[in-house]
Amino acid sequence: MSAIFALLWTVSMLPHTIFWRNACYIVGACLGLYVIARNMSLLRQKAAAPIWIICGLFVWILFHYFFIGKNHSIQLDELSSIWKRAALGCVFAIGLGISIGSSARKLPWNIVAIGLFSPTLIYFIKFFCTFIAPAWGFLAPEYLTLFYSGGASTFYLPKVAYVFFCLPSLALALGMLLANLKSGGDAKYFILYVFIIFSVLGLFYFENIKNGFVYSLILLILFLISLIYGGLSRLTRRQWILIGFLISIIGISFIYHIKSNGSWRTLIADTKVAVQIDQNDAWKYGRYELFPKNEYGQTVSITNYERISWGAQAIRLIQENPLGYGLVASSFSLLTKEKWPDSSLVQSHSGWLDLTLGIGIPGVLLLIFAAVLAIQNASSLPMPWRIFGVWILVAILILFATTEVSQRVYVETFVWLVALVSALALPKAAQIKSGY
Repeated sequence: MSAIFALLWTVSMLPHTIFWRNACYIVGACLGLYVIARNMSLLRQKAAAPIWIICGLFVWILFHYFFIGKNHSIQLDELSSIWKRAALGCVFAIGLGISIGSSARKLPWNIVAIGLFSPTLIYFIKFFCTFIAPAWGFLAPEYLTLFYSGGASTFYLPKVAYVFFCLPSLALALGMLLANLKSGGDAKYFILYVFIIFSVLGLFYFENIKNGFVYSLILLILFLISLIYGGLSRLTRRQWILIGFLISIIGISFIYHIKSNGSWRTLIADTKVAVQIDQNDAWKYGRYELFPKNEYGQTVSITNYERISWGAQAIRLIQENPLGYGLVASSFSLLTKEKWPDSSLVQSHSGWLDLTLGIGIPGVLLLIFAAVLAIQNASSLPMPWRIFGVWILVAILILFATTEVSQRVYVETFVWLVALVSALALPKAAQIKSGY
């Protein structure tokens, strides 16, 4: 089951892998159902609350389809794709979580950790095949190369895929590095965690992913706060030097990233203009020649202006549609076209806003509440699963803020990942309850 997780995490962001994804879900769900059937008592305890809340989310999705939804044909398509895979994934994840939580073996952890890092590894294999191998006379096949032409190739991967599937490995590495520093662990693992951190940051730098850098900075701040709170006096001189080196390199990469993206320097000024969505409607149609000027007399950054304006409009639409339109992927687009039929809007660029427009405030609250409870339960898990549960879910909760992840693979993965972290805590909770 750990191998299925690793394979599923590896192929989920890759195009043309739907067969492998479905195979992982079906086989994993069958195995998960067997484990659940043998451990039903674990689901009748307080620690299982996040899992039952996720079940409540599925009930809400069905209720929304029958009694609230506005576009039943497309909703039915999402029920038979996103929510079907999410349900199968939850059955698989619950079984996997119970199995791992009941075992003291290290092998599942190694397999899961490799699976989490595999998307980053795949990127650098493609990077090598695109920019280095041709100099040696090797021309890689299309699926092993990177494309920067906005999706001209069917193997093109959008930036959002790298953020969603690579940021968790960075979060995990930071969490494990923190634990390593506090416990005075093995230096070779220290180097491994630093290598993973630099690899993910390097990916974000090469792909110029602004969101990835922002989330990485947030996670790094959480890392430093936790390190200070845990007591700096425990660190050796060598560890201080390595931490200083780590922070310096990350700081330099952030500085270069900001310098190479002028939109950061005008972010506040552009925001002041972008929130005035009634004064200028260029954001509706992508008419760049009509974009307003900021307080510096410069035309607003396209990135800043559009995304902030879209977000402001999404908030207004949520107020008008608190129960949601019914679609995970395109509710923002369809709701805005009801107002402006010739608009070119697709998504608000915020996963939480788009998802709220899709499944409503009740649906999003169920998902967030389940995730928060899962994090709380995971905080009492033994290492390294404690780091896995807490840091990865925190990373995904954060990245949903300003990333357009209200789409098929990202939502379904997030749902069953919450179920996995929740299930990890069930065996230990049962042991505590029984007095062992």
